[in-house]
Amino acid sequence: MSRNKKVCKGQKHHWHLHNNRGALQVVVHLGTLPVILCLFQFRIAIATEQAKYAIKAGKILTVTKGTINHGAILIDDGVITAVSQVSDVDIPEEFRVIDASDKWVMPGMVEIHSHLAGEGGLNDMVVPTNPELRIVDAIDPEAWEIPQAVASGVTTVHTIPGSGTNLSGFGVLYKLHGKTVDEMLIRRLGSMKIAQAYNPERRGGDLGLTRMGMSWILRDILDKAKEYTAEWEAYEKGELKDKPTVKPEFEQMRKVFEGAIPTLVHTASARDVMATARIFHDEYQLSTIVSHATFDGYKVAKEMAKRDVHVNVGPRQIDFSFSRDNKFYGLAAEYEAAGVKNLSINTDAPVTPQEDLFYQVSMAIRFGLDEETALESVTINPARAIGIDDRVGSVEVGKDADLIIKGGSLFDVTIPVDMVFINGKIAYRKNR
Repeated sequence: MSRNKKVCKGQKHHWHLHNNRGALQVVVHLGTLPVILCLFQFRIAIATEQAKYAIKAGKILTVTKGTINHGAILIDDGVITAVSQVSDVDIPEEFRVIDASDKWVMPGMVEIHSHLAGEGGLNDMVVPTNPELRIVDAIDPEAWEIPQAVASGVTTVHTIPGSGTNLSGFGVLYKLHGKTVDEMLIRRLGSMKIAQAYNPERRGGDLGLTRMGMSWILRDILDKAKEYTAEWEAYEKGELKDKPTVKPEFEQMRKVFEGAIPTLVHTASARDVMATARIFHDEYQLSTIVSHATFDGYKVAKEMAKRDVHVNVGPRQIDFSFSRDNKFYGLAAEYEAAGVKNLSINTDAPVTPQEDLFYQVSMAIRFGLDEETALESVTINPARAIGIDDRVGSVEVGKDADLIIKGGSLFDVTIPVDMVFINGKIAYRKNR
């Protein structure tokens, strides 16, 4: 596109607007001497951006429905509308064809233990429980780490508050594409964030310094929130005449006891991993994510396998110092070997950079994790744990078109990502 426009009479002043592959360049001429008053380039969103794509892939890793060789994926209005062999898919003329016939296509990665773009809401250390807080109010959609994460294939993130207190608030679920938080949002309340080991120990000497104190604090607030939820349920069923008094401190916790959102618990070591499962799953029967699960936490892996808890391993992927037998143990592999099916891996970004999620998994594979389980651990498994597997985590008709195109395994660190789709739009393209 090239246009000239006179802004005053004569030939002394004019400007040119050039558009070349989404870059806008403005050159202003004064008199006979062309003087560049403004020379800049920036990416622009084309109003007529193609919303219909047909991807021809050498291999499609659907995650839930096996592998399709020489397949095709149709994307229309942000949603996957067809996944099959190329020969079985009729590609409408209006669809833009992306030739990835020598590439692998797989779902975008899902990270459920991150502090990405939320550093301003990490910890509020005044009191040990903060059930009123939520980190959605601290998310920065322009955080510089987001484009890097997208370039590695991360498309959905659950950002949570820190672990400085026993109940630090509520996480937020969002896509890594959009100009505002509202555009990016999947769910304002992703999970209730609990910390039950190490970090939240109250060194000031008040209640919470010991494991006994922390356990009492947690049970106390859980009992109060459970009772509050039960009162509202009774009222809504007509079993209670008088409307309960609204208590803002427990309103968000109602979602937990109603089963709408899970509880994600920072916990590590066999003692504390077991305590998390016992308190949150066994006693209060909450949807529970045991997160970190490191050090020698794998020693109670069989107990986790008996329960309907989700184990979210990381950022530490190995144990040596706690093993006492001079061996390296791959933590994810140990949980898998013990029978844990609900398994995922995290970065705890920025402890490990968000863009290194795939590398975290490559290390887990190096230390014994099955590669099929590994792919599930950053796609469908975390999506199920956080309750959004109806939208993301696999390549299926009806799901959001969050896809990675790469020239080989997601966990081959020598191969860069070629392209990333989020909500059916190209969010990253190599060398662009």
